[in-house]
Amino acid sequence: MGQDITSSAEAFWRYFPAIITSIGTILVGWWEYDRTRRDALVKLEVAQKEADMKARSKRRNENVSQIYGHLWRLLHDLHADRVYIVQPHPLATHEFLSIGLEVPRTGVAPMQPHVQRLPMADVAAFSAELSGRDFIYYKRIEENVRDPRARALLLNGGSTSAIIRRMSTPEEGWIGNIFCEFNHTTEIAPEYARGLLAAAAERIQYILPPIQ
Repeated sequence: MGQDITSSAEAFWRYFPAIITSIGTILVGWWEYDRTRRDALVKLEVAQKEADMKARSKRRNENVSQIYGHLWRLLHDLHADRVYIVQPHPLATHEFLSIGLEVPRTGVAPMQPHVQRLPMADVAAFSAELSGRDFIYYKRIEENVRDPRARALLLNGGSTSAIIRRMSTPEEGWIGNIFCEFNHTTEIAPEYARGLLAAAAERIQYILPPIQ
Protein backbone atom coordinates (compact mmCIF):
# COMPACT_ATOMS: atom_id res chain seq x y z
CA MET A 1 0.00 0.00 0.00
CA GLY A 2 2.82 2.38 0.93
CA GLN A 3 4.65 1.58 -2.25
CA ASP A 4 1.55 2.33 -4.31
CA ILE A 5 1.25 5.76 -2.68
CA THR A 6 4.96 6.39 -3.21
CA SER A 7 4.69 5.38 -6.86
CA SER A 8 1.66 7.63 -7.36
CA ALA A 9 3.46 10.56 -5.77
CA GLU A 10 6.51 9.98 -7.89
CA ALA A 11 4.36 9.77 -11.02
CA PHE A 12 2.59 12.99 -10.07
CA TRP A 13 5.80 14.91 -9.53
CA ARG A 14 7.23 13.40 -12.69
CA TYR A 15 4.33 14.77 -14.75
CA PHE A 16 3.86 17.91 -12.69
CA PRO A 17 5.97 20.16 -15.01
CA ALA A 18 3.99 18.90 -18.00
CA ILE A 19 0.74 19.59 -16.16
CA ILE A 20 1.87 23.13 -15.31
CA THR A 21 2.98 23.66 -18.89
CA SER A 22 -0.40 22.47 -20.16
CA ILE A 23 -2.27 24.75 -17.76
CA GLY A 24 0.00 27.64 -18.77
CA THR A 25 -0.65 26.91 -22.44
CA ILE A 26 -4.40 26.91 -21.81
CA LEU A 27 -4.23 30.18 -19.87
CA VAL A 28 -2.06 31.84 -22.51
CA GLY A 29 -4.41 30.64 -25.22
CA TRP A 30 -7.45 31.91 -23.31
CA TRP A 31 -5.73 35.26 -22.68
CA GLU A 32 -4.83 35.59 -26.37
CA TYR A 33 -8.41 34.75 -27.33
CA ASP A 34 -9.80 37.23 -24.82
CA ARG A 35 -7.35 39.93 -25.94
CA THR A 36 -8.22 39.33 -29.60
CA ARG A 37 -11.93 39.46 -28.74
CA ARG A 38 -11.51 42.69 -26.77
CA ASP A 39 -9.39 44.26 -29.53
CA ALA A 40 -12.04 43.32 -32.08
CA LEU A 41 -14.75 44.90 -29.89
CA VAL A 42 -12.70 48.08 -29.47
CA LYS A 43 -12.10 48.28 -33.22
CA LEU A 44 -15.80 47.73 -33.85
CA GLU A 45 -16.71 50.44 -31.34
CA VAL A 46 -14.22 52.89 -32.89
CA ALA A 47 -15.49 52.11 -36.38
CA GLN A 48 -19.10 52.61 -35.22
CA LYS A 49 -18.23 55.95 -33.61
CA GLU A 50 -16.45 57.09 -36.77
CA ALA A 51 -19.44 56.03 -38.87
CA ASP A 52 -21.81 57.86 -36.49
CA MET A 53 -19.65 61.01 -36.64
CA LYS A 54 -19.56 60.90 -40.44
CA ALA A 55 -23.33 60.39 -40.56
CA ARG A 56 -23.91 63.30 -38.14
CA SER A 57 -21.52 65.49 -40.11
CA LYS A 58 -23.29 64.62 -43.36
CA ARG A 59 -26.70 65.35 -41.85
CA ARG A 60 -25.42 68.63 -40.40
CA ASN A 61 -24.00 69.71 -43.77
CA GLU A 62 -27.26 68.80 -45.48
CA ASN A 63 -29.25 70.69 -42.85
CA VAL A 64 -27.02 73.77 -43.11
CA SER A 65 -27.38 73.75 -46.90
CA GLN A 66 -31.17 73.63 -46.55
CA ILE A 67 -31.13 76.48 -44.02
CA TYR A 68 -29.00 78.65 -46.31
CA GLY A 69 -31.54 78.01 -49.05
CA HIS A 70 -34.38 79.29 -46.85
CA LEU A 71 -32.36 82.37 -45.84
CA TRP A 72 -31.58 83.22 -49.46
CA ARG A 73 -35.28 82.85 -50.29
CA LEU A 74 -36.19 85.32 -47.53
CA LEU A 75 -33.50 87.74 -48.72
CA HIS A 76 -35.02 87.64 -52.19
CA ASP A 77 -38.72 87.63 -51.29
CA LEU A 78 -38.47 90.42 -48.70
CA HIS A 79 -35.90 92.48 -50.65
CA ALA A 80 -33.80 92.50 -47.49
CA ASP A 81 -30.14 93.54 -47.29
CA ARG A 82 -29.10 90.76 -44.94
CA VAL A 83 -30.77 87.75 -43.34
CA TYR A 84 -29.20 85.85 -40.46
CA ILE A 85 -29.95 83.64 -37.48
CA VAL A 86 -29.13 84.69 -33.93
CA GLN A 87 -28.84 81.78 -31.49
CA PRO A 88 -28.66 81.70 -27.69
CA HIS A 89 -25.99 79.38 -26.31
CA PRO A 90 -25.29 77.19 -24.48
CA LEU A 91 -28.89 76.00 -24.85
CA ALA A 92 -29.04 74.87 -21.22
CA THR A 93 -28.13 78.26 -19.73
CA HIS A 94 -28.58 80.92 -22.46
CA GLU A 95 -25.55 83.04 -21.56
CA PHE A 96 -24.56 84.40 -24.97
CA LEU A 97 -25.95 85.40 -28.36
CA SER A 98 -24.13 84.61 -31.60
CA ILE A 99 -24.92 84.72 -35.30
CA GLY A 100 -24.56 81.22 -36.68
CA LEU A 101 -25.63 81.57 -40.33
CA GLU A 102 -25.95 84.67 -42.47
CA VAL A 103 -26.63 85.68 -46.10
CA PRO A 104 -26.00 89.34 -47.01
CA ARG A 105 -26.87 90.99 -50.30
CA THR A 106 -23.89 91.64 -52.60
CA GLY A 107 -21.98 94.67 -51.36
CA VAL A 108 -23.59 94.64 -47.90
CA ALA A 109 -21.28 94.04 -44.94
CA PRO A 110 -22.22 91.02 -42.79
CA MET A 111 -23.37 91.41 -39.20
CA GLN A 112 -21.85 88.13 -38.01
CA PRO A 113 -18.42 89.55 -37.00
CA HIS A 114 -20.16 91.95 -34.61
CA VAL A 115 -22.39 89.45 -32.82
CA GLN A 116 -20.27 86.60 -31.47
CA ARG A 117 -20.57 85.47 -27.85
CA LEU A 118 -22.43 88.66 -27.00
CA PRO A 119 -23.34 88.38 -23.29
CA MET A 120 -27.12 88.34 -23.00
CA ALA A 121 -26.80 90.38 -19.81
CA ASP A 122 -25.45 93.25 -21.96
CA VAL A 123 -28.66 93.30 -24.03
CA ALA A 124 -31.08 92.02 -21.42
CA ALA A 125 -34.17 93.91 -22.60
CA PHE A 126 -33.55 92.95 -26.23
CA SER A 127 -32.93 89.30 -25.28
CA ALA A 128 -36.22 89.25 -23.40
CA GLU A 129 -38.00 90.41 -26.55
CA LEU A 130 -36.22 87.84 -28.71
CA SER A 131 -37.14 85.00 -26.37
CA GLY A 132 -40.69 86.13 -25.61
CA ARG A 133 -42.16 87.48 -28.86
CA ASP A 134 -42.91 85.33 -31.90
CA PHE A 135 -42.83 88.21 -34.36
CA ILE A 136 -41.14 91.62 -34.13
CA TYR A 137 -41.39 94.37 -36.76
CA TYR A 138 -39.02 97.31 -36.23
CA LYS A 139 -39.88 99.70 -39.04
CA ARG A 140 -37.53 102.30 -37.56
CA ILE A 141 -34.81 100.75 -35.43
CA GLU A 142 -33.71 104.11 -34.07
CA GLU A 143 -37.17 104.70 -32.62
CA ASN A 144 -38.48 101.18 -31.95
CA VAL A 145 -35.56 99.33 -30.30
CA ARG A 146 -35.56 100.18 -26.60
CA ASP A 147 -32.36 98.37 -25.58
CA PRO A 148 -29.54 100.93 -26.15
CA ARG A 149 -26.76 98.37 -26.78
CA ALA A 150 -28.86 96.37 -29.26
CA ARG A 151 -30.00 99.59 -30.97
CA ALA A 152 -26.39 100.72 -31.36
CA LEU A 153 -25.32 97.35 -32.79
CA LEU A 154 -28.07 97.38 -35.39
CA LEU A 155 -27.58 101.01 -36.39
CA ASN A 156 -23.79 100.64 -36.59
CA GLY A 157 -24.35 97.68 -38.89
CA GLY A 158 -26.19 100.03 -41.26
CA SER A 159 -29.67 98.72 -40.54
CA THR A 160 -32.72 100.98 -40.61
CA SER A 161 -35.51 98.38 -40.34
CA ALA A 162 -35.62 94.82 -39.03
CA ILE A 163 -38.17 92.01 -39.05
CA ILE A 164 -37.58 89.15 -36.62
CA ARG A 165 -39.16 85.72 -36.08
CA ARG A 166 -38.59 83.57 -33.00
CA MET A 167 -37.82 79.84 -33.38
CA SER A 168 -38.47 77.18 -30.75
CA THR A 169 -38.84 73.44 -30.30
CA PRO A 170 -40.78 71.47 -27.67
CA GLU A 171 -37.55 69.96 -26.36
CA GLU A 172 -35.35 73.05 -26.09
CA GLY A 173 -37.80 75.94 -26.06
CA TRP A 174 -36.33 79.13 -27.58
CA ILE A 175 -33.44 78.23 -29.90
CA GLY A 176 -32.96 81.38 -31.96
CA ASN A 177 -34.38 84.13 -34.17
CA ILE A 178 -34.40 84.83 -37.89
CA PHE A 179 -33.39 88.44 -38.57
CA CYS A 180 -34.26 90.18 -41.83
CA GLU A 181 -32.60 93.59 -41.93
CA PHE A 182 -32.93 96.51 -44.30
CA ASN A 183 -30.58 99.42 -44.93
CA HIS A 184 -33.64 101.50 -45.75
CA THR A 185 -37.09 101.92 -44.19
CA THR A 186 -39.03 98.91 -45.38
CA GLU A 187 -42.61 99.26 -46.56
CA ILE A 188 -43.34 95.53 -46.57
CA ALA A 189 -46.74 94.65 -45.11
CA PRO A 190 -46.28 93.07 -41.65
CA GLU A 191 -48.73 90.24 -42.35
CA TYR A 192 -46.92 89.30 -45.57
CA ALA A 193 -43.58 89.25 -43.75
CA ARG A 194 -45.09 87.32 -40.84
CA GLY A 195 -46.30 84.58 -43.17
CA LEU A 196 -42.96 84.19 -44.96
CA LEU A 197 -40.97 84.15 -41.73
CA ALA A 198 -43.35 81.71 -40.02
CA ALA A 199 -42.99 79.27 -42.92
CA ALA A 200 -39.19 79.60 -42.89
CA ALA A 201 -39.00 79.18 -39.11
CA GLU A 202 -41.11 76.02 -39.28
CA ARG A 203 -38.69 74.49 -41.77
CA ILE A 204 -35.51 75.65 -40.03
CA GLN A 205 -36.10 75.26 -36.30
CA TYR A 206 -36.05 71.45 -36.24
CA ILE A 207 -32.83 71.12 -38.25
CA LEU A 208 -30.90 74.10 -36.85
CA PRO A 209 -27.55 72.91 -35.43
CA PRO A 210 -26.81 74.42 -32.00
CA ILE A 211 -23.83 76.67 -31.36
CA GLN A 212 -21.44 74.86 -29.04
